[in-house]
Amino acid sequence: MLDNSYTALHSSDKLDPHSRELKMIDPQNMSILIADDMETMCSLIRNMLKDLGYGKRFHFAPNGLLALNVLKKNPIDLAIVDWNMPIMNGTELLASIREDSALKEIPVIMITGEANKEIVAEAAEADINAFILKPLTAKSLESKISSIIESVNNPPPMVLHLNKARKHEEDGNIDLAIKEAKLAMKTDLLSSKPVRELGYFYFKKNDLETAERWLIKAAAMNEIDVFSLHYLGEIYLKRNDIEKASVFFDKAMKISPRHISRGINFGKILIQKNMIDKGLKVFDKAIRISKDPLSTSEEIAEFCIQNEMHEYAIKVMDFILKKMPTRYDIMLKLGIANENLGRPQKALNYFIGAGKIDKDNIEIKMHIAKNYLEIGQRVRAEEVLKSALEIDPGNQKAKDLLRF
Repeated sequence: MLDNSYTALHSSDKLDPHSRELKMIDPQNMSILIADDMETMCSLIRNMLKDLGYGKRFHFAPNGLLALNVLKKNPIDLAIVDWNMPIMNGTELLASIREDSALKEIPVIMITGEANKEIVAEAAEADINAFILKPLTAKSLESKISSIIESVNNPPPMVLHLNKARKHEEDGNIDLAIKEAKLAMKTDLLSSKPVRELGYFYFKKNDLETAERWLIKAAAMNEIDVFSLHYLGEIYLKRNDIEKASVFFDKAMKISPRHISRGINFGKILIQKNMIDKGLKVFDKAIRISKDPLSTSEEIAEFCIQNEMHEYAIKVMDFILKKMPTRYDIMLKLGIANENLGRPQKALNYFIGAGKIDKDNIEIKMHIAKNYLEIGQRVRAEEVLKSALEIDPGNQKAKDLLRF
């Protein structure tokens, strides 16, 4: 039975967590991370691995965030992760691994009960090593692991060239990265990966015309290559071709929700370019297709408030409040937005609602009093101000308003 905290079974093994670079994998002595929020699934996978003769050290994590902590503290030869985990799911964990220079070469197997396009796209963008669809079997596990070990211990030429290309990029030598990407492409003419990497390197070099050509080819070879779609959007944005940029960012968002944040950034750029209507349409679409529309709405609302786009902020925050009617902080922001638009009665409705939940909040009381004064209800304003002074007798703002 696993311990309740999902700690590593062999916590006494203190090796350099980053020493695995360029190391061959020894099947019997592998250090394996199993990330799944179901303890029974972790036990099942560990038992299968032991029966298959894989692994010596096993580590466990109930979500992607804790899995990432394990990876940073321990030498891991293979990560087996469930896609559907709380806090940080499998594809988010995978992306974090690939973005970390010390971890990015770790092979990852993702287990999922869903084979829809968006999961595949997200994982493919971050270079997944293998997928296993549930129900999990020892045969499927053995097949994927043996293939990964063979690939790691005897990497194909394309992989070797792309690894060299990324190393050159990290060292700031884009020309050598381009050279290696071209060599990688010659070794596997059917793979879109070296094609998109070539486009990306030319983008980094600011040769937008050549980058565009290669990225278009990569996107044609792989219709769910959101990486290429995103950078095509970036190219057209640099050229100020908003229409084309919109097309590619929109495609990326539709394929992979992970790109919603990039779409939101695109909307922010449009608004900063004073293309308000286009930017708001991007925001509408991001909220509509987001897996977490409330968080997406909150991020967009905050941006709109900061940029004094109060009407749209009100629309978005009203949506949040309908779903979460006890969010008094949203009521407060709605009150302030209406206040800024010169709508004291509407502002009052929100402030009073917030005050019913947080009865001793001085800030809310001051807003209520101010708006009562705006609509000429001095007696009610005085009552609120006196109640504020009972809580905070030294509140100078309340004393000043009572003098009006």
